[in-house]
Amino acid sequence: MKPDDASPLTLDTAQDFLRERSARIEVDPMTNSVFALAQTYFHDMETGKASVADLSRFSAELHLTLIEERAERFRLQHSGGDPALAWSGVQTALESLAGKGFDAFRAAVEQPTGGIVFTAHPTFALSRDLREAFAAHVMRPNKTSRAGLLKHIREDSRPWNAAINLQGEHDEVQTALVNAASAQATYARLVLDVARKAFPDTWTSLRPFLPTLASWVGYDLDGRTDIHWSQSLTFRLQEKAVQLARYSDRLDAIPGSNKIAALARLTQRLRLAASEAESQAELFAVDLTDPENLVRAANTLTAHSKRMIYNADEITAVIDKVIPDAEAGLAAALIAFRAEVDSLQLGTARIHLRVNAAQVRSVINRDLGLETEDRELGRLALAELSQKARVSKPVQVNFADLFLEQSTARRQFMMCAQILKHIDSGSVIRFLIAESENPATVMGALYLARQYGVAEKLDISPLFETPEALETGGRFIERLLEEPEFLRYVEERGYLSIQLGFSDAGRFIGQVAADMAIERIHNLIARALAAKTTGVALLIFNTHGESMGRGAWPGSFEQRFDHALTPWTRGGARARHLQLMHEVSFQGGDGFLHFATPALAGTTYAAWCTHALSEPADTSTDPFYTRTDLVWDFYRALRAWHERLFVNPDYGRLFGNFAAGLLAKAGSRQRRRTGGPTGPRALRAILHNATLQQLGIPVNTAAGIGSSLQRENDRLVQLINASPRMRGLILLALKARIVTSLPTLRAYASVFDASVWIAHARLADPDRAPAYRAVYYGLRDDETSVSINRIANLLSIDLGKFDRLLARLDDAPSAEERHQGRLNLHALHALRLALMMRAFVLVGQLPRISERHDIDARGLLQMVTQLRIREAVDLLGTIFPQAQDAETPFSEITEPGSEARSGASYGYARINKTIIGPLEDIDRALHGISLAITHAYGAFG
Repeated sequence: MKPDDASPLTLDTAQDFLRERSARIEVDPMTNSVFALAQTYFHDMETGKASVADLSRFSAELHLTLIEERAERFRLQHSGGDPALAWSGVQTALESLAGKGFDAFRAAVEQPTGGIVFTAHPTFALSRDLREAFAAHVMRPNKTSRAGLLKHIREDSRPWNAAINLQGEHDEVQTALVNAASAQATYARLVLDVARKAFPDTWTSLRPFLPTLASWVGYDLDGRTDIHWSQSLTFRLQEKAVQLARYSDRLDAIPGSNKIAALARLTQRLRLAASEAESQAELFAVDLTDPENLVRAANTLTAHSKRMIYNADEITAVIDKVIPDAEAGLAAALIAFRAEVDSLQLGTARIHLRVNAAQVRSVINRDLGLETEDRELGRLALAELSQKARVSKPVQVNFADLFLEQSTARRQFMMCAQILKHIDSGSVIRFLIAESENPATVMGALYLARQYGVAEKLDISPLFETPEALETGGRFIERLLEEPEFLRYVEERGYLSIQLGFSDAGRFIGQVAADMAIERIHNLIARALAAKTTGVALLIFNTHGESMGRGAWPGSFEQRFDHALTPWTRGGARARHLQLMHEVSFQGGDGFLHFATPALAGTTYAAWCTHALSEPADTSTDPFYTRTDLVWDFYRALRAWHERLFVNPDYGRLFGNFAAGLLAKAGSRQRRRTGGPTGPRALRAILHNATLQQLGIPVNTAAGIGSSLQRENDRLVQLINASPRMRGLILLALKARIVTSLPTLRAYASVFDASVWIAHARLADPDRAPAYRAVYYGLRDDETSVSINRIANLLSIDLGKFDRLLARLDDAPSAEERHQGRLNLHALHALRLALMMRAFVLVGQLPRISERHDIDARGLLQMVTQLRIREAVDLLGTIFPQAQDAETPFSEITEPGSEARSGASYGYARINKTIIGPLEDIDRALHGISLAITHAYGAFG
């Protein structure tokens, strides 16, 4: 079929159209197949050949195609959806360790190795129903599961997104944690099964470490002020109640446990303690700004009822006494159960509290009169804070103090104290400090921890994510370790905790450069710690999302974990006799998909255990680590390219005007940081990346490489082909390049090009031309099109160089193969562009609006060109209300009136039918397209 014969509203005809138009580029370099297809769809809607509903149906079909492709990739990552296969790898690793003898086995399974952290990052764009259908399709793809996907794709999910809140996010993480805990129990049983066979005389002496589960959902205050301390405490009490009930059920379900009096009593005590915690949670869930409510809740909790359990040792002490005399099966079950209690303590997960460095600095500056931002990394402040931390004596706090405290940082330390005193005294709490750039901030946190008596159970962890921190992170830790008080704290804790942020790092300097910088910081800190003390471990929490642009390798879990913590880093730590503990994040709705079912949680956790038990690959022959001159010249050039892009005013305009309207609400946290910088820096990393995805240009991963080391291309090609590490970094960029489309970006520029609309007006019928001219007038002073084209030109030069580099690499896909892989995305963008154009024209048809509404037709057009269509629909509904039934409620009026009464006489039926209704339909379709596009990138943002 020729492109002009019919509207290409099927996948085959759309792809044929795109291929044919793309082929014209050899004779017409300005050809844009995406915009040509969009124009075709737009023309067909304008002439009645196609409707908004037709385009919406086709977009749903494309959505289904893309989500099925994502499900296939997800299935491969999860051992083909076969948990048994994933666990077999763990069993093989354990059996290999057992072959080295009991001491080696014990050291491996009892050594803390890290774990998994669940966060509330805003990646809940897909409705929960659609994510559940996705998980079902991953595990068992068939006609039924496919129909389930299509059903939820076709549903209007805008109400779901609008209703996203913290409570819902907390509910979702609890579901994920249930499945994760089930996987954790499976690992415990597997360790003991192997141990019983290999060491029949000594296995009962084992106390296995289970990779930990942690969560900061409900406890993260970085950049948000909407989480009241009472809500965090309520969550913690609810989690305690749930977990104690689970412990009771788990213990009761162990065969033979009810025949042992001590265990039967413990089961009953756990039930009573669970009920007590539930009652306490209910008291804290009410309005605590009412003093009577606060007094009642506080006094009940702090009375320490005899029914309470507030240290997990009360559970494990009973089990310790029973195990030596228990028969083998019961002993194994109890050891596994004890390991779960050791890991989770009195909650469904360990908790991470997070604040911003600015919140800690404000306490230091305001309360102590110390300045932390001098050029010497706050040396004077650091020394004085170290002294204060050394002599600080704990102060008593109660809930009244917590209620009255205005400082966020102090309030968080007070809350730690109350949790440790009255809810869970044995659990370690992580205290994360976002945007850490100064060691005095960490020392200030230690001072506050000492002041509130929580330092013994608090792991203070700086988060390195900003360009400054990525550059100075190694010296940051060296300086801290020079302070005797901080060194004493670390030695008391037994490990140093740090956090690395892949998302923000990649936003600022590009993901490939960020990966290199983070690997460097890992090793600089490891070297500094090993040189300063012995017997102290390093806990590295690598925080990354599910997409390439936020640090997740788009392949197997093994590749993903090795990408976050490289074999070179692990090997270097071993050479220095430094124990590493590694944690990774699974963020928001996209991350929770890996734990959406018990089977998926099993494959994920099994992959993590395999990683934790594995030996790092040998990197001694990798030239990436010997050709440091070439490697770091490449890094500096790549970083500089991205830093220039980030401050480019045209790049900043990509994130304004209409781009925000491309994004679905995906979380409860506000989109932009309040106060501080403006432009791209003010936009959170996820939304920054999500915007790039929606524009078809994930350039924070794909771009910059072509412009780096142009004079060293031959040596760079040799390095890439010879180095597994360098090749992995370039492959990451290549995978992003495959889903990068400059024709798509330029097509958006064309839609906002006023000259396009003048051309449409010139060719249009007289009755439609005024609407096109109205769009022209609305866009003629808009700089969006110019800025987009400037960025497209800049990227075209860089990506052209990258493409030429790729052509010289071993086994790289051709340009034709990459274009073929983008056709479905191109069709989806074309549908969106056509619908946007149709929306512009609809508003261009509006009649003059009364001044009493404080907005005119031009203002409404601007609203729609910014894709604030839902807002415009609501406003238009007020200006032009629907026709009302003339019979109700006025049918009882006795005076004769018009005999031509009809609903249309009293409303704006035509405008509602021809403008407002179609705008509503377009908004719904655009929302679905935004969700569909995320699948090509494996995640929102």
